[in-house]
Amino acid sequence: MSKLNILYQFDENYAPYAGISMLSLFCNNKDIDDLSVYCITMDVSDKNIEMLNLTAEKFNRKIIYLNSDRVVTNMKNINIKGWNGSLATWMKMFIIEELVGVIDNLLYIDCDTLIKGSLKELTDFDFEGNAVAAVADSIGFRHYRRLGLKKNKYYYNAGVIFFNIKYFEENKNFFNNMIDHLKKNVDRYSINDQDLLNDYFDGNIKTLSPRYNFQGIHCMYRDDVYYKVYAKNEVYYDRNDINYARQNPGIVHFFRALGDYPWEPGNLHPVKEEFEKWKSRSLWKDYKVSRKKRTMFFRIERILYIVLPKQMFLRLFKFMKSVTK
Repeated sequence: MSKLNILYQFDENYAPYAGISMLSLFCNNKDIDDLSVYCITMDVSDKNIEMLNLTAEKFNRKIIYLNSDRVVTNMKNINIKGWNGSLATWMKMFIIEELVGVIDNLLYIDCDTLIKGSLKELTDFDFEGNAVAAVADSIGFRHYRRLGLKKNKYYYNAGVIFFNIKYFEENKNFFNNMIDHLKKNVDRYSINDQDLLNDYFDGNIKTLSPRYNFQGIHCMYRDDVYYKVYAKNEVYYDRNDINYARQNPGIVHFFRALGDYPWEPGNLHPVKEEFEKWKSRSLWKDYKVSRKKRTMFFRIERILYIVLPKQMFLRLFKFMKSVTK
């Protein structure tokens, strides 16, 4: 019998997008016999919880809600930085302790994703003795050098992480050592939990196919442009790997593009149409997002993206990223 454990983490602001992502998960993974979805949440309304449950019930699935009280307390005891004003991004790293001895593995998926294909291959996944598996970050090369990584080949993206919970069970002090490591290094982590993933797990990460975290930059630019500008002289997936992932996506991770997510009014996001299709099928089809006031930086960035050749714009984007955190 095929079995896969999934984890989503979110607060009230991201609950609708978690629900839309789950809908795509359920629709495209009917071939998995036992699909257990765990959710760890912060301040999510009863209405959204009800809608999440109804979404799961439609596919004869069930959501298991994890108590976040202890996790939140532990997070607040460390001077960790939030993301967009919330500590929710860290919860996946802290909840592991609660699941040791309960399940063997856990696939964490960000809310800003669409699951476009079956994940059944992961039900029989071999970690080859590693604690986690993840996909290389498509624009994180400078962070590899910033952290001074020695063993990993890549700087990995934390939007999809496959945790080998059995490894934590067999290595009794591994989780507590991770928390101690975080306490000592939190001030140098500018990318929050993603830096912790790459730093503490250095040499203990198995590389996943990019089809399990197909990232937004590959939706925006042709491969010849991306490899010429961004991945030139860098260690990254072969072009054939990216092309295969594009043709056979499992999880599309769209994250912010030109300052916007695909749900924001007036966005130019490359996954906008695909996201709207899934939103219209969901219980959140009438959910409205207020138009935000874009900063001057993002207004200029949007204009340049429209008027400049894509290769020229990507060079500018890479430069701007190099002079920010």
